[in-house]
Amino acid sequence: MEDGAVSGPIACLDIDYFYAQAEELRNPAIRDKPVVVCVYSGRTPDSGVVATSNYVARRYGVKSGIPIRRAKELLRSVEAAFLPVDMPYYSELSRQVFEIASGFADVIEVASIDEAFLGLQEVTAGSFENASNLMVSLKKEIRERVGLTCSIGIAKNKLLAKMAADDSKPDGLLVVRPGTEAEYLRPKPIEDIPYVGAKTAKKLREMGINTIGDLANTPSDRLIEVFGFRVGRFIYLAGRGEYSEQVTPRGEAKQVSRMITLRRQTLDEAEIWEQLARAIRELHKRVVELGYGFRGVSVMGVTRSMKPVTKSMALPHHTQEVAELESVSRHLLKALLSGLEEELRRIGVRVYDLSSERGQSRLTDF
Repeated sequence: MEDGAVSGPIACLDIDYFYAQAEELRNPAIRDKPVVVCVYSGRTPDSGVVATSNYVARRYGVKSGIPIRRAKELLRSVEAAFLPVDMPYYSELSRQVFEIASGFADVIEVASIDEAFLGLQEVTAGSFENASNLMVSLKKEIRERVGLTCSIGIAKNKLLAKMAADDSKPDGLLVVRPGTEAEYLRPKPIEDIPYVGAKTAKKLREMGINTIGDLANTPSDRLIEVFGFRVGRFIYLAGRGEYSEQVTPRGEAKQVSRMITLRRQTLDEAEIWEQLARAIRELHKRVVELGYGFRGVSVMGVTRSMKPVTKSMALPHHTQEVAELESVSRHLLKALLSGLEEELRRIGVRVYDLSSERGQSRLTDF
């Protein structure tokens, strides 16, 4: 399946209070103290704004966007850590987290340094129960390998998943199962809808719309009349939990993958290879259609208990050869199965480190 063409369970992964948590990871001695990460303007020692803070600092009223001077006033009675933003350090941690997350998803869309959306249709066979189990494993993997906690929401679309992730903070997991969307949304204040700003919320309240339940009962024509078609249509669909977007990697495709459910749960290499080989040929056809060569190959499995297992190999050159893809995949399958005690329920192959094999085919290439 081409990355981006994914429906079904979608997860939103949000790294908890990211910059401040990253500083706690670097210096555990400050973990129980208020930690405030600041963007200093340089005019004076206290000029600038707060980028983020940990939950200890938030209990004192410190939040993103307030002046550093105000944050220091709020924390004047306690020992607190005020630290400058360190983007190279945060960017590296972010890369590690989302690299791990990509092994748990069909496709990943990195929305910001601390947030990403994961398409889970193929890897979970469309099951929200499987998605929940898989994301529990992902949270554990990130905690063990990077040292950071994250909050994850799972729903049928990105907007609902983002709201669920917000509601699960910190270090939580919330699933909005199909059919429960209206019940989940109804009591929420309209400000809880992502991307609805203060001005839009104020205008909605002036219309007598205070909750998302109120919004769901408002005709689309009325909203479009007040806000215009684009914004009005978005608010209308968001209030019903029906605003849907594909999970799409930013920029050029970074990888293309194909995942299948095995006819039965097994560790039998021959039986698995027979089914995987067909998926490899389908993947290869798609890669050639897209005009890509590939240098990296991964074979990905999901065990009976929804634990992901992966083996990868980097080739010495980019290629489009199906025989080479099959040979490397067979080798990786053997390596993946060796020592594995739990049967596989799903298997797949991914190619990455892509390069265009069509030459300069777009204006932006010149």
